Parts: sequence; structure tokens; C-alpha cells
Amino acid sequence: MSDVEKNVILVTGGTGLVGSAIKRVVAEEKRENELFIFLSSKDVDLNDKEKTLEFFKKNKPTHVIHLAALVGGLFKNLRQNLDFFRVNSQINDNVLAAAYETGVKKVVSCLSTCIFPDKTTYPIDETMIHNGPPHNSNFGYSYAKRMIDVLNR
Repeated sequence: MSDVEKNVILVTGGTGLVGSAIKRVVAEEKRENELFIFLSSKDVDLNDKEKTLEFFKKNKPTHVIHLAALVGGLFKNLRQNLDFFRVNSQINDNVLAAAYETGVKKVVSCLSTCIFPDKTTYPIDETMIHNGPPHNSNFGYSYAKRMIDVLNR
């Protein structure tokens, strides 16, 4: 493997629903030139810019699958809309800034079905994300997720 560049793939939110599924697939389909790091909130607080950058500098990911988010369900979203927007926006900004600063080759971010407009036509696709406001039950979370789509461009 000495002639092949090793890809270090960081999976933020690596212990969540999607991260855990990726972990199972990776375990079944190991590749010699890939090292996966499955990050949880217990490993580093991605809401902290300095800690996020420090983690990126130490682990030197070449690729990032960004899944991390503050989640809480319907009732918590209703009660803490502003918190969900602020925290998730900060996490997204910190991950993208650290990726940029450390030369990550590719970032893939996971969105959510709740980002689509509340009032829309079906079938829906990714071109319709910004065609109207999301349902008011999760404004904060939805708009933070929408912004990662904007920031990734």
C-alpha cells in the first residue's frame, strides 16, 4: 500500500442513525487505502471552532461525510427553534471552515427531508429545497440544514 495514498474519511455524527449505517457498510467492505474515523459528540464538540480545527489538524481527514447535528424531536424543536438554528449553523460553519483550512478534498453533507417547503408539489427533488418555508415545527433545524446546502456551493 505504500504507493497508494491513504484516504482518511471523517464521518461527523458517526454514531447517529446514518453514521452507524455507514459504519456497518464500511466494516463489510474494507479497503486498504481507506481509514474511517467515526466521530461522536463525546469525541469533540463541533460547536467549538478551536476544538473542531484542532481535531481536523490532528487527524488530517482527506474527505468528510458531515452528518453531525443537534437533534431533539418534534417537541424540542418547537420549544427551542432558535437554539437548533444557532447550534446547527455553528457546527456546519466550523466543520466547513476546518475542512477548508486543512485542505480536505471533498465534503459531503447530509440534509433532511424536513428542509423541503411545507407547501409544495410532489414529487419533490433537491432543486426545490429553497422554494418556500419549511414547516414551522422545525424552522431552526430546517434552516440550518438548508444553509449547509448554500455553504457547500
